[in-house]
Amino acid sequence: MKKMNLYGEILDKPQLRFNYSSTYAVHNLPKKGLINFGPYDSGQFNKECIKSIILYSEGTNEAKNILKKGLTQGEGKYKGFQELFKISLRCEDEAEFETNRIERTLEEVVRKDVDIIFILIKAGGKTRSYIDIYKTVKKILLGNGIPSQVVISQKINRPQGREWMLENIALATYAKTGGTPWVVANPLQENQLILGVSRAKDISDYLVGFVTLFTQDGDFILMHSKAPVIRWEEYIKGLNSLIIDAVEEYMKLEGEPNSIIIHFHKRPGKQEINAIENALRNLGKDIPYALIHINEYSNFRLFDTSHPGYVPLKGLKVNLSRHEALLLTDGRLDGSRQRMGVPRVLDIVMDKRSTLSVEMFPHLVKQIYDFAHVNWRGFNASAIPITLNYSKLIARMIIKIGAESWNQIIASGKLRDKAWFL
Repeated sequence: MKKMNLYGEILDKPQLRFNYSSTYAVHNLPKKGLINFGPYDSGQFNKECIKSIILYSEGTNEAKNILKKGLTQGEGKYKGFQELFKISLRCEDEAEFETNRIERTLEEVVRKDVDIIFILIKAGGKTRSYIDIYKTVKKILLGNGIPSQVVISQKINRPQGREWMLENIALATYAKTGGTPWVVANPLQENQLILGVSRAKDISDYLVGFVTLFTQDGDFILMHSKAPVIRWEEYIKGLNSLIIDAVEEYMKLEGEPNSIIIHFHKRPGKQEINAIENALRNLGKDIPYALIHINEYSNFRLFDTSHPGYVPLKGLKVNLSRHEALLLTDGRLDGSRQRMGVPRVLDIVMDKRSTLSVEMFPHLVKQIYDFAHVNWRGFNASAIPITLNYSKLIARMIIKIGAESWNQIIASGKLRDKAWFL
């Protein structure tokens, strides 16, 4: 067996930026950065306050009061929504509902002018399962362009860890209603478009293709999708126009990018690659692009034999070739690791059909690592690159609510610039 000499490095943890107009508003910890500087888009956010409604199932009145007070006034070290996001969270209304009649309650509240609806339910309900209620909530509210946050009453009733749960709900709330909590403090001052491309099938075998659009510093811009189809050929044709529509809309908002980076959540087939290449050519712009496959189910494993637990440091990158590298977005940090098991290894490959120079590959790997620090799902959320994580969350939602409901979400168009899937 031929011996291979592999070389690696530990990538630096990125600084995070918290003010659009100041390059000095940076911190490496998101919570402290928000407290010190406020969110990245503070001053640009087009709302004076975030208006909400709380719906709570029978027997969860106590949990409703805890949630309402906790989100706005805080608990423990969490001092409330306004301290973190410099904008108030206001409860416009609250209503109790019967689980068997939640559809009627939802149809009533969608007529109201609110930014987000909180739903409090019991896990393990006798008359209707949590999963069934969750699907119903998402179908109706998303179809009407309203983000929602489902909260389990038993968890919010538990004092232990509640302050962290409340601040994570607050973070997701700000992002779901269109806010940008923080981005990566990117030293490269260039206009770079990053596309996360993925697909999903619902239980009826409808195939849905979608893309998420980000700036080079990890700011979520838009989600684009097409109507569900049955035949693979229709999906390929739709993917071509999907890429064109997405890039053209990005250019209207942000100007023409210097380069386009495409991250694939699932291993792309030859027809998918061809469709994307054709789309980029049909734009009529000579924009260099990179096709990047991020495989989270790699057969590779990385170990640190100098550590008793063999767990490598977070940010370990191992070069396999000029266009392939292994990356740990998880691992030891400050001498310890919070999670159990073997850290996830990302196998990152730059397709040789890319027109962007392979000399840029190290920068693109570092960008993927940086994007693992812009996860607005929670302050303690797993370190997964957002192009990968958002694709998984959207795919999961498509499977849960079905293609018919997805059609309604696309048609309304109200949620395309909001991270409603968090």
